[in-house]
Amino acid sequence: MNVGAEARKTLLVVEDDLTLRSAMTDALESAGCTVLAARDGKDVLRLARERAPDVILLDLALPTRSGLDVLDDLKHSHATRDIPVIVVSAYAHLVRERHTQPVAALLQKPFDMADLLAQMERAVLKTVGDV
Repeated sequence: MNVGAEARKTLLVVEDDLTLRSAMTDALESAGCTVLAARDGKDVLRLARERAPDVILLDLALPTRSGLDVLDDLKHSHATRDIPVIVVSAYAHLVRERHTQPVAALLQKPFDMADLLAQMERAVLKTVGDV
C-alpha cells in the first residue's frame, strides 16, 4: 500500500496473540500506516473514540470481552460506528451466524499478510469514496 505521509492511515489492531499482533503491526507499518494495538477488548472503544483510526482489525477470541460484543459496541456508538472493521479471526464465520453488525471484511485465520493488506486498503478506499 505504501501511503505518503500526508495520507498516512491509522489502524487499530486488536489481537491477543503477541506474535501475530507484532507481525500484523510490522506489515502495516511497512506499508506506511500508523498502528495502534490492543491485546484485549477492554480498551478498544476508548482507543477508537480517542484516536479515530481509519480501520479497526478485530479478532473475535479475546480475553476480557468477546470480539462480537466489542463489534456491537463499536457499531452502536455514534463516535465509532462509521469506522470500518475487518474481522480477523479463526471464528470469522460467527459474524455471519450471529447476524451482527456490518463489517468491511472477514478474514479467516490463518491468513496471508498480503490478503490482510488488500482488505485494509479496500476498507480505507471505500471509506474515502463514501465521503
